[in-house]
Amino acid sequence: MRKEDARAEHFPSLNREERDFIATDRTIEPRTPALQRPLAARCTEVQMGSMPLLDSGDDDERAITVLVTGFGPFQDRYPVNPSYEITRSLPPSIPQTTAGRKPIQIIGYGSPIRVCYAEARELLPPLLEAYHKTIDLVLHIGMASGRQYYAAERYAHRSGYSKHKDLEGCTPSTDQTERDFGDCPDLMETSLDFENVVQQWQSTISDSPETSPACGADCRPSENAGNFLCDYTYYNSMVWYGRRNKKLEGGASSDRPVIFFHVPAESDEVALEKGTAVATALIQAMVEDFVTHRSA
Repeated sequence: MRKEDARAEHFPSLNREERDFIATDRTIEPRTPALQRPLAARCTEVQMGSMPLLDSGDDDERAITVLVTGFGPFQDRYPVNPSYEITRSLPPSIPQTTAGRKPIQIIGYGSPIRVCYAEARELLPPLLEAYHKTIDLVLHIGMASGRQYYAAERYAHRSGYSKHKDLEGCTPSTDQTERDFGDCPDLMETSLDFENVVQQWQSTISDSPETSPACGADCRPSENAGNFLCDYTYYNSMVWYGRRNKKLEGGASSDRPVIFFHVPAESDEVALEKGTAVATALIQAMVEDFVTHRSA
C-alpha cells in the first residue's frame, strides 16, 4: 500500500495536503529511559516530535492544544502498556479542515506515567502548572485489561483505592487522602459536556470508512474508572483544575477540561493503529465540544 493511501485510511476527514502535513517525519531520538530520570526533569518535557504550533495569531483560528498522557508497564503480564504507545503515536497536530474544524495541537507527554500512586500525586500538579498557559484540554489514556472496548470515563473517585496496590505495593492512606483532597467531593466530573462528547465521538467512529483502523471500534461511555491508577490520575487532574478555577463542581467547560480514556490491553500493531485512530476521534470530539461551549 502506498503511503498516501495509508494516510487516507488513518485520517479520512482530511484532504491530501493536510495528511501530508501530519506525515512529516518526526523521528523520536533515543534518550535516557524515562523511569531513570528525576521526576522534576520529566515535568519539563515538551511534546514528542517537532511540529510547530498551528497558530495564525487570530484567536478565531488559534489551535486548540491538548495534553495527552499514557502509563508505563504494569506487572510482568503487560510489559508494553498500549496507553503510552497510543499516546506516542498520535499526530502532533491536525490542521484546520475544510469542514471548519479548529486546528488541533497535540502534546504527547514524553514519558509514561509509572503505575504508582505517589508518582501520579507528585507528577500531575507541577506538570499541569507548567503547561497551563499552553494547553486547553487534557486527555489521560490508560489500559483496562478486563475490557474489550474503548471507554470515555465520566467520573473519578476521591477514595476507594485500598484494594488495589500499585507497582510498589502501596495504596493511598486515609490520612493522605484527607490531606490531599479534604476539600473535594467524593466524585468529580469532567466539565465538558460528556454526553455530547461521547455522541460526537461515536458518530465519527460509526461514519469511519471500512478502510479506516477505527472502523467497527466499540466505543462506550463509562461511569466507573476502576478505583486504581487511572481513576486516581483522573481525580488528581480534575482537582488541580477545580482548585485553580475555584470550581470543584459544576462550572464552565474550561473549569475541568479533562477526560480519561480506557483502551483494551492488546498492544500489537493492529490494536495500536485502531487505538490511535479512536483516540484521535475522541480528541476531535473534545475539542469540538470545548469550542462550541466556549463561544456560546
